[in-house]
Amino acid sequence: MSFECIECQKEFDSLRGLHTHIKKHSMLLGDYYVKHFKRKNKLTGDLLPFKNYDDYFFNDFSQPHQLMEWIDKSPDEDVKEYIAKLLLRRVAKKGLDYGPTQLELITSGLPPIDVYKKHFGSYTEVCKKCKVKPLFSKNLPKEFYNDYSKVKILIDTREQMPLNFKNSEKYKLDVGDYSVEANNYDYTTVDRKSFGDFCSTVTTGYARFCKELDRCKSLGSYMFVVIENSFEEMEQLNKKSYKKFKLNYVYHNMREIQKQYKDCCQFVFSGSRADSIQLIPKILMLGKKLWNTDVEYFWSKHVSNKNK
Repeated sequence: MSFECIECQKEFDSLRGLHTHIKKHSMLLGDYYVKHFKRKNKLTGDLLPFKNYDDYFFNDFSQPHQLMEWIDKSPDEDVKEYIAKLLLRRVAKKGLDYGPTQLELITSGLPPIDVYKKHFGSYTEVCKKCKVKPLFSKNLPKEFYNDYSKVKILIDTREQMPLNFKNSEKYKLDVGDYSVEANNYDYTTVDRKSFGDFCSTVTTGYARFCKELDRCKSLGSYMFVVIENSFEEMEQLNKKSYKKFKLNYVYHNMREIQKQYKDCCQFVFSGSRADSIQLIPKILMLGKKLWNTDVEYFWSKHVSNKNK
């Protein structure tokens, strides 16, 4: 595959080579692409600004909220065609053999699962068009809404900010921060993360966390990483944090971990520490029944409805 400079028709073997050459024309990359490949915002009709090559050619909006505005204002058939194309492009670009999770969709600039369900009847249906199945395809089991508050929760002795369960005991766990006694154990563990801990774990602590997941996998276990805030709070928490994180990088690494450990790990934003106290016993008691359920999708709806 070759790349031609439109300014002088010289060809290059790589995009990097072309980009290095463009500087010889005393042009910035943005100036070059906006001059020769004008792209317009699908909602406003304004010219799209150039940030980087991938962003310029794969995004049709300049602000994240504009996609949803366009969806709300556009004919159903136009929306179906466009959002299916977005999903197919994501699957192909990332080499996925599954339909992305709720968190992957919303952190990658795609519509959430409910939008696909509204326009296609189900998320599974649109995934079929991409020749994949959703990574998590099961609904919540009926028992999810049972009261598990009296179940004894085992808390790892190294857990620095343990949650205050009604019934708990300190115990040195092989993996994770929370588990249950042997008679209830279903090869499922929970790793609790505060905002800062989560961001650090998937960035500077990436390799170390992967080793912990390798150990989890070797034990035949499954880890739910429960972050004790809502996803919607991430930007605000980052602004208030003494240490600022590049959230796009945080989300990228979270998606990479999910992809690499799709058979033994998923992430859930609980909403708060109080919500975590409710959620964690449910996860631990239901165990394998939740391994193929997008818990983040269902739990975020539960918390949202509760707070209305």
